[in-house]
Amino acid sequence: MTRKPVSSGAGMTRVSPSKDWIAPIGGWRTDVEMADMPKDAAFLLDNFFPEANRVRARYGYLAFATGLGADVKTIIPYSGVSNRLFAAAGDKIFDVTAGGAVGAAVVSGQSTAHWSTQQYTNPAGQEYLRLVNGLDTPLLFNGSSWTNNYIVGSAAPATQNVSVKNVPYTLSFFGTGSITLSGAFAGVLNGTGVGNRVTLTFTPAAGTLTLTVAGTVTNAQLETGSTATPYVASTMITGIPDPSLLIAVTAYRSRLWFIEKNSTNVWYLATDAVSGTATVLPVGGNMKYGGTLVAISVWTIPVSTGLQQCLVLMSSEGEIIVYQGSDPSSTTNWGLLGTFKLGRPLGTDRCMLPVGADLAIMTTDGIVPITKAVQLDRGATSLGAITAKIGPTWRETVGAIGTTSEEWQLSSFPKRQMAIVNLPSSFGPYQYVMNTETGAWCRFVGIPSSCWATWQDRLFFGSSDGTVYEAEAGASDNGTAIDALMVGAWNRFGDGLSTKFSKLIGVTAQIGVSTLMYAGISVDYQTKIPTALLSSVENSAAARWGTAIWGVSKFPGTILARKFASAGAFGAALAPTVRALISGSSASISEAAVVGGEVLYEKGAPL
Repeated sequence: MTRKPVSSGAGMTRVSPSKDWIAPIGGWRTDVEMADMPKDAAFLLDNFFPEANRVRARYGYLAFATGLGADVKTIIPYSGVSNRLFAAAGDKIFDVTAGGAVGAAVVSGQSTAHWSTQQYTNPAGQEYLRLVNGLDTPLLFNGSSWTNNYIVGSAAPATQNVSVKNVPYTLSFFGTGSITLSGAFAGVLNGTGVGNRVTLTFTPAAGTLTLTVAGTVTNAQLETGSTATPYVASTMITGIPDPSLLIAVTAYRSRLWFIEKNSTNVWYLATDAVSGTATVLPVGGNMKYGGTLVAISVWTIPVSTGLQQCLVLMSSEGEIIVYQGSDPSSTTNWGLLGTFKLGRPLGTDRCMLPVGADLAIMTTDGIVPITKAVQLDRGATSLGAITAKIGPTWRETVGAIGTTSEEWQLSSFPKRQMAIVNLPSSFGPYQYVMNTETGAWCRFVGIPSSCWATWQDRLFFGSSDGTVYEAEAGASDNGTAIDALMVGAWNRFGDGLSTKFSKLIGVTAQIGVSTLMYAGISVDYQTKIPTALLSSVENSAAARWGTAIWGVSKFPGTILARKFASAGAFGAALAPTVRALISGSSASISEAAVVGGEVLYEKGAPL
């Protein structure tokens, strides 16, 4: 009789298949059922930015300019013959171009640090910055100095009234006449000669200052501060009863345009002017839903003959009013293109962002491209919103924060293909960030920002600690480790009932010298922070053209490595989970990027 080995029973058989997974380059998704997520989606994507072929841990941030003394609410880039960077904090504006500890403020005595800014170049090539904030007299930077001559017709002034605050002012002029001050301050400044400049520094009470001119007075200048600066012609915006009520500014068709606070009025200057007489354009007759105007921008439309620009206004009720033409005084060169209804705007003047031939508008319904707003009823615009993939989260966030905070801001960083939504600090140090090429979303955590701006292809944000930081720079968050966490798509591997016992996870990744990367498995829709360490690899030296050896030298950057980690967990649905901790110097970056990997698991619970 032939002896045969005893076969094992079916119940003792364990199957250990492996399944591939890909990095969630489709981004963070909260608009789909967790049990039915696309394989390129992420259940959670914190501090990992989805790129076209990988998800990359964001780079760090470092202190750029310090000592501003208050919450930095506006960063103001200027590009011209000399490139400058300014920041507004408290009642001051500082020149932070050189970085480091700031010196004396270039502007002081202001009521708020939240400014709407617009750079403008006239036909002579002169570059200006015009700033308004709804509380203070509009400011002007001419490329070398901040000029704020409050006297109208200053070359040969007449008696006039000026609105002043309780801060130092300096009055100066040439000539043999006199200027008598009354109202908010009493005093007289007498001229001493045609070629002599006389000055008077004083601090008035807040109110109206009357300047009575007698005799020969030329090149008169009234400015804030305790020092007379070189004379400039009046930089005042006249025509509007109170120019300090201007809250938003944009450049459109060779003019500067402004919104008047708590009104339905738009004001515009003469062609190529940055100051002078403004003319009112009443918009209320075209508004169907009430409210006041809060934001202004420009929409560039591709047409058969090329490109056409339109002026876009937004009301506090979410109504969009679009005009075309360049001269509102002309019946043939100006007209209403249409009005459209969206959700209410988030924040104020920073809720719109031109993006190529489109205009993104940040509302309670999501970020809606204007090209969708003009095509869809409001009830359907959320389907066409840029934020559709995180729609439920967007609505929850707006419900928790509200719509009125000035810290809401929609900005961009083209160099890294990022669109950044700054969330008010009351919600925490968070930003929702989208890849503008792929439309994939993620969340940045741990960046304490009040405002954002780009300058010279660099990204900056202001913080409540009186510091301007540079973002996407360095391998730590100003000395604190960057903590990035990725939970990929949930997968039941074709069987939603049976338990799976995960044993091993493989990760194909780029791991820099200052990065620790951990991997594991989350189960049954609950995130499990991984603790199994993937070993790091060194950066490869960049191969140089003409000296590199084909097949031997490596591509620049950090090489791809395939690493494995123990991943013991069991449940019906599994999701690859990767954590990166990056703690390096401010002088370099440390890559932490994920391409994909494998999961090894057994069917059934562990024995």
